[in-house]
Amino acid sequence: MSSTWTIDSIAHALPHPELRAAFARETSFTEVSKLPAIIDKWVRVVEEFEAGRARIEALAAHQREHGQLPTEYETQLTDITSQLRADADRSGRSAA
Repeated sequence: MSSTWTIDSIAHALPHPELRAAFARETSFTEVSKLPAIIDKWVRVVEEFEAGRARIEALAAHQREHGQLPTEYETQLTDITSQLRADADRSGRSAA
C-alpha cells in the first residue's frame, strides 16, 4: 500500500464494515492531540492486513479445493485459542 495515507484511504483499505466503523468512531471522538497515535495504529492494521492477504487467499483457495483448511493451519488456530484463554485467565476476563 501507499505510504501516503489519508483518513479516506485508511477507511477504504479496511477489509470489514465493522472495522471501518470503529476507525470512524476513534478518529471522530478522539482529541486532536491524540489523533496521530490513533492514525498510526490504524495504518498498522491496514498494512498488516495487506501483508497477510496472499496467505489468506491461499487458505481460501485450499478450503474451496479440499473442503477444509490445511492441518497445520488448524493446529495454529488451536494454539492461538489456548494462548487467548491463558491471556484472559491472567487478566481476569472470560475468553468465551
